[in-house]
Amino acid sequence: MNNKAMAILPMAVLTVTSFQALAQDENNYEASIAFGYVGTTGNTDTDTFNTEVLLDITTENWLHKMKFQGLGSQENAQATAERYYFGNKSDYNLDENQYLFLKGSYTDDRFSGFEYQAAVSAGYGRHLIKNDRFELQGFGGLGYRENSIINGGSEGEVIVSLGEEFEWIISENAVFTQSFTTEIGDVRTTSILELGLETNIIGDITTKIAFQARSNSDVPVGREKTDTLTSVSLVYSF
Repeated sequence: MNNKAMAILPMAVLTVTSFQALAQDENNYEASIAFGYVGTTGNTDTDTFNTEVLLDITTENWLHKMKFQGLGSQENAQATAERYYFGNKSDYNLDENQYLFLKGSYTDDRFSGFEYQAAVSAGYGRHLIKNDRFELQGFGGLGYRENSIINGGSEGEVIVSLGEEFEWIISENAVFTQSFTTEIGDVRTTSILELGLETNIIGDITTKIAFQARSNSDVPVGREKTDTLTSVSLVYSF
């Protein structure tokens, strides 16, 4: 089995476990699909799209949160950005405020200098605030990350995985979310900050204004350490 297959395998196990939970009860999930697009013509022809698929599955003791994100951009028929991300965080509830988690992610960014980065971690989390309007949780644990550099081989390293998630229900029609995760290893530290504001338009359709910053502390020569994305998308929830 090659390194890429070994990196994907833990994610596949997490995904199968989550869908098994979904199959047990068709009414225990929340899902949304977001899509944003910007196109220009004239002196410069550009096309940029971003998409996000979220799926939360809840059972008696588990909460599975899956996320897929895609980004593509081209200018004058030449690709300038292409990134795909898949992540899953499964929480096993110990009580109302405490849980154990298993978390995995896989990133394929064609312009980052990495063929892929994949990580799996496990640990402990706690809800610090949880009421009708605010929810704040933090979590931390240990894991392993595989960094595959284009034309540079693969590196494996033990990581410390830390993160927090915040949600503020501003009103019946508006929700603000914020999350930050970081994975600290001997070779490099990777971090993701995400901010989002969703406003209801009609029924199950909302608009989402989002900002994302992704950082690698050590990158291949000629690459930037930080990428940012600001987007406006339409979201359909079901």
